[in-house]
Amino acid sequence: MSDSAVTPVAHGIQETKEALIGINELALALAERFADGVQFGDMIAFWDKLQKDEVFRAKLTAAYEGWSKVSAEVGDLDVQESLELVTVQMNFIPRYIETLKKGPAAPVAPIPETK
Repeated sequence: MSDSAVTPVAHGIQETKEALIGINELALALAERFADGVQFGDMIAFWDKLQKDEVFRAKLTAAYEGWSKVSAEVGDLDVQESLELVTVQMNFIPRYIETLKKGPAAPVAPIPETK
């Protein structure tokens, strides 16, 4: 081969990790709200969480903003990166178990009527 051969570019896994974290955070929030079925109040509570919980919003934003790079990152995963992603996912398992054990989230307070 000549010196001008193109060397593959390693993409890392930062965006993939952020996407994995964001998807899991979203799934946990929905599992908590939808444990007793889907209600209109659940959508209000989810919107409220999205507006007021800065950490939750930051994780979802990071997942969304880097989504376009995930395909390239996954395309060149090595064993170490794969294990790192598996570890990220496994760290969510206790949170899923705890969320499912807790059962339904508290209902959203009704909107007071105005007179």
